[in-house]
Amino acid sequence: MPEISVDSAETSVDLENYSQQQGYFRAADGVKLYYSWEGPKDAQTLLFCYGLVCSTLQWKYQLDYFRKNYRVLYMDYRGHNNSEVPADFTTVTLKTLGRDIATILDELELGPIPAIGHSLGVNAILELYRQYPQKISKMALISGTPKDPFETMFQHNFLQPTFNLVRRLYFSAPELLKQLWKLQSINPVNQEFIARAGFNKKYAKQEDINEYLRVTGTINVGVFMQLLSDFTRYNACYWLEDVKIPTLVLGGKLDKITPIQQQEILAKLIPNAQLEIIPEGSHNAQLEFPELVNELLENFLSDIVDQSSSYLPA
Repeated sequence: MPEISVDSAETSVDLENYSQQQGYFRAADGVKLYYSWEGPKDAQTLLFCYGLVCSTLQWKYQLDYFRKNYRVLYMDYRGHNNSEVPADFTTVTLKTLGRDIATILDELELGPIPAIGHSLGVNAILELYRQYPQKISKMALISGTPKDPFETMFQHNFLQPTFNLVRRLYFSAPELLKQLWKLQSINPVNQEFIARAGFNKKYAKQEDINEYLRVTGTINVGVFMQLLSDFTRYNACYWLEDVKIPTLVLGGKLDKITPIQQQEILAKLIPNAQLEIIPEGSHNAQLEFPELVNELLENFLSDIVDQSSSYLPA
C-alpha cells in the first residue's frame, strides 16, 4: 500500500477550524509525490490539477479564493516541481497521472469530490474519471482538449512535424536539448512568443507571465518530452458520452493553444455539459479574469446555472 509521509504536518492557520496539511506520499511504483491540502477542516474538498510542466501558479487566484470555504487539494505530478523525477520516464503518462491522483485520494480517504483541471490537467482529471469514476462527483474542465493538442494548436497542425523533430533531437543529442530547454525560459524572443501564445497580454499580469516562464524552465526536459509524447496519442472522444457526472467546460475565445472549438467538442461529447465562453480570455483565462472564473466555478459547484454562455470582462 502506498504510504503517506510521516513528515506530513497539520497546523492551524488563523482560524481555529482551519487546517493546512502538506507532505509526500508514495505512488504505487514507489515514486515520491508532493501534495498540499488546506482549508476549513469540515469543508468540501476541491481537487485542482494544473497543466503540462506548470505549477499551482495557474491556480493562484482560485486557491486564494476557494480555500476560504473549501479545502483545496493539489499534488505535483511525477517529475514536476516538488515531486520526484522517476528513474523510468516512460511512467510519466496521463494514465499514470490518473492513478497517482487516485492514490492520494485514497490516502486522504476522500471521494467523491469535485475536480477542476486546466489544459493537460483536464486530461489528468478525465483519466482519473475513466479509471476511477467513483472518485469524482463533478468536474470543471478549463482550456482543455479531448485529444492530441497539436492537431489544432494555432488553428493548424504545423507543430506536429516540429515536435517530431524536437523528439528526434532529444534522443540523438539529449544534452544539447537540455541546454536549449533551460535557455528557452530566459530567451526574450521565446518569452514574447509564449506570452502572446498563452496569454491575453491586455489582461494578464506580467508577473504571472514571468513566473509561468520561469517554472517551465525548471522541469526536466525528459519529463516534458515523455508526457507531451503521450499526450499526442491521447483520445478521449470515444468514451466521453459515458460521463455521468455534472460537467462544466470553460474556455477563452482567444485561446491559441487549445482553440475554443476543442472546448465546444468536449461540451458536445459529454452529456448535459455546461459550456461557458470568455470572449477576451486566452489559454489562461483563470489568470486574466480570476473574479469571473471564480464566480463561474462557484456557481457550478453550488448548482447555480446561468442561462448565458458568454461573458464579457468588466
